[in-house]
Amino acid sequence: MLSVGWIPLLFTLVCNAAATGYKLAPGDAIEVTIAGLPEWHHRVTIQFDGTISLPTLGTIEIGGLTAAEMRNKIAAALPTRLFRERTSEGREYTVLVLPTDIAATVVEYRPIYVDGDVLTPGQYAFRPLMAVRQAVALSGGYSTIRASHAMLDPTRMVDFREDYNLHALEYARETVHLLRLQAELNDADSFEENIPATLPIPAADLANLVQSELNLLKIARENHDQEIASIHAAMEQADGQIAILAQQKEKEESGAQSDAEELEKLTELFEAGNVPTTRVSEARRAVLLSSTRRLQTTVNMMEIQRGREDSARTLNRTMNLRRIGLLQDIRETSERLAGAELRLRAASEKLRLGGATSPSEMPGTAAQPVITIMRKIEQDWRRLPADEHTELLPGDVVEVLLPSNQMPGRVAAIGEIDKASRSRQTAEQPAEQSAAIQTRQKQGPNIPSAEDAFKSEFD
Repeated sequence: MLSVGWIPLLFTLVCNAAATGYKLAPGDAIEVTIAGLPEWHHRVTIQFDGTISLPTLGTIEIGGLTAAEMRNKIAAALPTRLFRERTSEGREYTVLVLPTDIAATVVEYRPIYVDGDVLTPGQYAFRPLMAVRQAVALSGGYSTIRASHAMLDPTRMVDFREDYNLHALEYARETVHLLRLQAELNDADSFEENIPATLPIPAADLANLVQSELNLLKIARENHDQEIASIHAAMEQADGQIAILAQQKEKEESGAQSDAEELEKLTELFEAGNVPTTRVSEARRAVLLSSTRRLQTTVNMMEIQRGREDSARTLNRTMNLRRIGLLQDIRETSERLAGAELRLRAASEKLRLGGATSPSEMPGTAAQPVITIMRKIEQDWRRLPADEHTELLPGDVVEVLLPSNQMPGRVAAIGEIDKASRSRQTAEQPAEQSAAIQTRQKQGPNIPSAEDAFKSEFD
């Protein structure tokens, strides 16, 4: 017989429940071990009738007992006994087990339940020293979606946040693109960034958007300027040729006039019989040649003049087509921007209805939630008022209520963000600039609608 020394009974109940005289109830898990018998290790759950079943000990009723009372009852159920054990070599030996060799611990408590205005109400494991604040944190935090009595899969909150961020990025991209088109229409070299500062867009991403549009603006301006410069160069060349031909025409007209006068004199002398016929024929050929040169110069001038007029029409058509294209792009971008704003507002509303906030984000002490703990005492369930620091017991049901006038703030809409941003900028501007800013705000954004732009351009 193997003798085993006296080992004190071990029972550890590491939680605030022991300090408050917590009584075991169905659902708690108990682990029972015997010193000297490593294979005798059993974990059992208290059944609905408050009993547990252990090998060699049978059924023991421990429901409603404290930890110390459970220890004593299990020890009383185990009188001095001999246990036969077999070694790995097949040899048997006997172990004397005394009641004090048994250790019983509570390894798992009944879960707690969180209900009401939290993001993910439900069942959660109890942990020692758990308070209401930890239970609310496990359930995802306070949520306005539960306060508004809307049912939503909490996993969709991630999708809502992603949609809001994507729509915010789309809104910023279309806004910057529209500002670039407006600057190009006004023949400006740059544009001012006009994106609400509260949109969830990283500064680096926003800077990349602005820089990309500035690069596009620079390239478009350079291409347009080169095209216009080439047309102007052709027109200037035509003007130079026309000026030269005009001088040549003037000289040829003078020469033709001299040849005509010479022919007239020779004709009179020929009629008087003073000059031969050959002189008159040469004078006539000279008049014909000078007239032909003058006519050819006139034709060349007309062709160059027609080419210059074509260049002028090409210049006007190029500028008009560019402005028409820009106005059409502005109209299409304005439509896309309006759609992006609507989608961003919808995403903001979804996020507002389903958005969860942590207790630290509740605005002030006046916005504290109303918390009630449902706790079973003896055979009755009782409602106990509580706060975020109240410690919980296994099996407690935590009810959270957010009053409608104390719900966390919603996600600001685009107009409100822009208005707040402008108000803040106005307050920070020097006094001499405030009047100009207010006047510009009354006149509205500096981006015209497509109809207004067409009207101002072609009326």
